[in-house]
Amino acid sequence: MLSKPLTVGIIGGIGPEAANRLAQLIVEMANAQTDREHVPVICFNNPNIPSRVDSISGKGENCLPALVETARSLVRAGANFLIMPCNCAHYYLRALRDEISVPVLNMIHQTVDQIVEDYPGTRSVGLLASSPTLDNELYSRPLSEWGVESLRPAEIEQALVMSAIYGPDGIKAGKKEVARQDLIAVGNALAKSGADVVIAACTEISLVLEADTLFVPVVDPLRVIAQSAIDCSRHGLSRSQSGRFVHSLRRSTAAGV
Repeated sequence: MLSKPLTVGIIGGIGPEAANRLAQLIVEMANAQTDREHVPVICFNNPNIPSRVDSISGKGENCLPALVETARSLVRAGANFLIMPCNCAHYYLRALRDEISVPVLNMIHQTVDQIVEDYPGTRSVGLLASSPTLDNELYSRPLSEWGVESLRPAEIEQALVMSAIYGPDGIKAGKKEVARQDLIAVGNALAKSGADVVIAACTEISLVLEADTLFVPVVDPLRVIAQSAIDCSRHGLSRSQSGRFVHSLRRSTAAGV
């Protein structure tokens, strides 16, 4: 246990509700008995960060400069390390780390590692995610390093997922019930196709699905990174978590998200 806990910085606004949920999870999961036992957190909910989907596809403004400036603002405010509650934005993680003077944790790799630890023998993992996360194999590559197959929705089902996240009746628009039902349907279809576990691989999806919502367990990356942030704040960062070294000593090769 460190004599003084490290301060967590949350790169928020991608989206704002997910960042607020992550901050709340850090409070709920800290197992604190008094105010002073909680983890220090700074959250910058910057809604001016351009769309990650449009940025990655090349159809919109590059979001990396805004991610970098948001991260630097958190560092100037006193954050000792950063977390980013957006799976899709991890497309830019390596480039972001190159521009920042403090570590940025990898939510995707830590989620994959958690699945391997909590669900030994898992052969297939279903992915409920935005299309850029799937197309750029942000989860598929680290899963494959463990010999785990990743399953993505069929094309028509993926259209439902994107609508549930970004549509006029979707989660980002503050309308969750129809989106939740569509995501349950797609998630259960992945389970029927052989997924042993399903990842809520978009932090908007984390807002509407619980661990026991589907036929198989749902893993929430927000919960994984919240616990990791608590542990790092209290005990310090390992070499792998710092992002400056091999991402996981348990992997045969370093991953390249």
